[in-house]
Amino acid sequence: MRLTNTHDISLENTIQGIKLAYPSLKQVSGIFGFIDRNFNDEHIPLISGGGAGHDPAHWGFVGPGMLSASITGELFEPPTPEEIITVTKKTTTLKKAFYIVKNFPKDVAAFTQAKVTLEDKGWQIGMVIVRDDVSVDSSFEKRRRGVAGTVLIHKILGYYAQKGANIDTLEMIGQHLTENLKTIGVAFSGDNFNLKDNEIYYGIGIHGEPGYRKEEFKSSELLARELIAKLRLNFQWYKGDTFVVLINSLGGTTPIENLIFNNDVCSLLALDNINIAFDKVGTFLSSYGINGISLSLLKVEDADWLHALQAPVNVPAW
Repeated sequence: MRLTNTHDISLENTIQGIKLAYPSLKQVSGIFGFIDRNFNDEHIPLISGGGAGHDPAHWGFVGPGMLSASITGELFEPPTPEEIITVTKKTTTLKKAFYIVKNFPKDVAAFTQAKVTLEDKGWQIGMVIVRDDVSVDSSFEKRRRGVAGTVLIHKILGYYAQKGANIDTLEMIGQHLTENLKTIGVAFSGDNFNLKDNEIYYGIGIHGEPGYRKEEFKSSELLARELIAKLRLNFQWYKGDTFVVLINSLGGTTPIENLIFNNDVCSLLALDNINIAFDKVGTFLSSYGINGISLSLLKVEDADWLHALQAPVNVPAW
């Protein structure tokens, strides 16, 4: 059962619900786009978006200290270049903006086209493409999807933008962050997955893309061991390295389950003598129709990233 008014997701109902619950967000007329009412137009605006069905991403991170605006398309479909351009123009008069884009072909194409169109009209547009999903072998770097780790990019770059960073600085920091950010997820059930009772699917994508292995679920600790082993292989970390942990519910998991999994993850990292400098648990980027969880790790290469993560913000979902 799903709590909707039709068999399909109703974007209009979603938009109205957001407007009622979060009056600090201003809708762009006729578009599933929201702008921070309190945005200081002296700073570079950060704009992100993607398909619907990943709530609270990305509208839930619009506000002082994070995103300046968000644009959402249809279910699992990115916004059009025209919608991106409209929201960008409504956000700022400075003719400057910075896009944070998840690495899916349609998303990258839409934001790139918007970027090129605006630049042809005299705008300066920066962009970072997040490719944190490591369920695909590293030799296929271009196939790496942008998933829950994207929210850490929102938070850290939001801090720097609020401090007055220019586009070049945001691009440099964004690139450094993406090189040190990795995520892997697992599904317990899903509309596109044929899973047996008590079977889990490692490495699934946030649009229902297939994972890399199915097996019987036995415990949260063994699940954490599998994901950490995959991340260890990708990071090749050393004793004393410092990391940020993000536990994200893809949908369906309860706070108790998320916290149990968080405890297992942090305990296992401690056994590897990994320092956990920041730990965040909740629902940040979900997937409509999927019950699952993801683990993101960010290797801390700059202590100022921690200041950015710890800085207070006023957004609906952080």
